[in-house]
Formats: sequence, structure tokens, C-alpha cells
Amino acid sequence: MKAGVVCASQRFLNRLTREDGGVSAIEFAIASPLVFILVLGTVELAVDMSIDATVQMAAQSASRVGLTVTPPSSGTREAQAKSIVLSVLGGWLKVPRTTVTVTELDYGNYSNLGTSSYSAGAGAYGDVVSYNIVLTTPGVSGIPQLFGVPMLTFQRNFIVQNEK
Repeated sequence: MKAGVVCASQRFLNRLTREDGGVSAIEFAIASPLVFILVLGTVELAVDMSIDATVQMAAQSASRVGLTVTPPSSGTREAQAKSIVLSVLGGWLKVPRTTVTVTELDYGNYSNLGTSSYSAGAGAYGDVVSYNIVLTTPGVSGIPQLFGVPMLTFQRNFIVQNEK
């Protein structure tokens, strides 16, 4: 009797090991989470590079306003520079919990760069001004949070000398 049970069990195991139905479903279940994370990570990286390029364009546009020192028709040059930055970064500001900070620091001349000898504002004729733009965002896919990065920070500093 025992020999018959062993023989039947062995035949069942042989049939089970030769059966390949459902193998692709198991492979998909094992591989798909990794593939989805890689795809989302690639999309997040592409979006982050696009955000970084946009912050670069915003800093360049803001510094052009300072270079000309032509008084705007309404408001101040600082307000005009901030308005330009916000219009360039407008689409990214729609991402929840995204913030933008724009500061202008007037160093007066190049020898004061990096010191505490500055005043806030876009400066006067011939002044050296640093335009600092910081955009913080949680990202768009949630992948950075999986790796312990709650907020992404993109920063650009442009240093220009206003025309004389």
C-alpha cells in the first residue's frame, strides 16, 4: 500500500514539475514592481531635469531685467524680476507643495561678492547683483520619497553687473 502512495506522489510531482502553465504570470508578478519603479524613476528624472532647465531660464530672464536698469512702467525692478520668474516657472507652481523664492542681493562691486556687505534689491547703475532663485517641490511621481528624499531643491544664482 505504501509503495502505491509513493508511486502516485512521485507521478504527481513529475507532472507538476513538467507543467509550465502560469509561469509567465509568476515571472510578471516578480519583475513588474521593479520595472514600474524604473519607468517611474526615469519619468521623474526627466521631469526633474526639465524643472532644472526651467529654473535656469527663469534666472537668466530675471538677470536681464537687472542688467538694463531701465525703470519699469509700473512697480519696481525687483517686482518685475519676480514677476518674470513666476511667469517662467508658472507651470511648475501648479505641483502641490511647490514653492519659489527669489532674492536679489546688491553687492555694489565684485570685491564684495561672498561677503556680508550687501543690501537687498536690484541695485543701481554699475552695481553687481546676485539673483538667487530656489524652487522646492516634492516631485511628481513619489519616487524620491521612496528613497527618503521628501523635497527636491533646484537653485540657480546669477551674478550680473548692471549697465552703467
